[in-house]
Amino acid sequence: MTVDSRVDRVLDALVELFETGELTGDAIERAVASIIAGDASEIRVAALLTALRCQGETATHLAAAVRAARAAMIPFPRDPTRPLLDTCGTGGDGARSLNISTATALIVAALGIPVAKHGNRSASGNSGSADVLERLGVNPDQDPATAALGLKTLGIAYLYAPRHHAGFRHAAPVRRALPFRTLFNLIGPLSNPAGPEFQLLGVPDESLADLIAQTLIDLGDTRRAAIVTGGDGLDEVTLDGPTWVRWVEPAAHTIRLETWHADDFGLPKVHSGDLRVADAAESARRIETILQGRSDAARPVLIANAAAALLVVGAVEELAQGVEQATNAVDSGQAWDLLNRWRRHAPAPTPN
Repeated sequence: MTVDSRVDRVLDALVELFETGELTGDAIERAVASIIAGDASEIRVAALLTALRCQGETATHLAAAVRAARAAMIPFPRDPTRPLLDTCGTGGDGARSLNISTATALIVAALGIPVAKHGNRSASGNSGSADVLERLGVNPDQDPATAALGLKTLGIAYLYAPRHHAGFRHAAPVRRALPFRTLFNLIGPLSNPAGPEFQLLGVPDESLADLIAQTLIDLGDTRRAAIVTGGDGLDEVTLDGPTWVRWVEPAAHTIRLETWHADDFGLPKVHSGDLRVADAAESARRIETILQGRSDAARPVLIANAAAALLVVGAVEELAQGVEQATNAVDSGQAWDLLNRWRRHAPAPTPN
């Protein structure tokens, strides 16, 4: 295939969309492959992403884009007999909260659940998982061999999206320039290079939750996922109002709806404003405080999210059991010890 023909894949998709009013999964997969390969102009990329957003992305579109991303990614070496969990969400809730999903990963991994956390830096510069992990003293940009050894010996690994999905950089200027979420914001949580069997996946609104749930069904390779949306707009389990949950089991082609409240966890209500942080440094300080067993308003929220993750992987049968185990992981020092061992395994680079 020549470079010109690959460039035309994006143009082909645009022509198909405007002539028929529809876009097939095959056209999307070819177009996204062209974008990732760096063979599409920014003008065409912007036009396609804008047209898709105006029309409304479908599960067919998203599944096709994910397949293209997976085909181009650098894979992660893993033991296929050892099921993995990911806590990566879509982000984009605008809450500027401390990084709940990263702390959740540490608490759950401390309890012996293998976690392959996929993530990136924050586009807004606030508190992306890579930003926070670096502030916690762990190098987020680990080579696959180092990350794989961490997963084997510690039970946790961080898979830095730009290392495994280098081609996404070609879409980055357009994504920054466009004033709205695009298809590429949704690909990441569905393109973990480790191929985790279980996911606790936070999204900021229910329409996106429906889209991602159906996409997981279409992709068919996740054993179980809980897609969670806070009633307060948090893309995590919240204790400030309801958490709407979509239980997805692709093998059974089922999506089951459930609603959680603070009472279901046996935890106090926590106002979402108490989770706000100014930057990654504050997020890291508050996570350290909680993992050291000291008081912080966000502690119950981290415990709740860890309890939900334990329920996803089947380590507990009800949320209250998950709360008990997650609380023990924090109060016993297990989670804090794991963070310190992870720091020694993959220390963050010293700032210049």
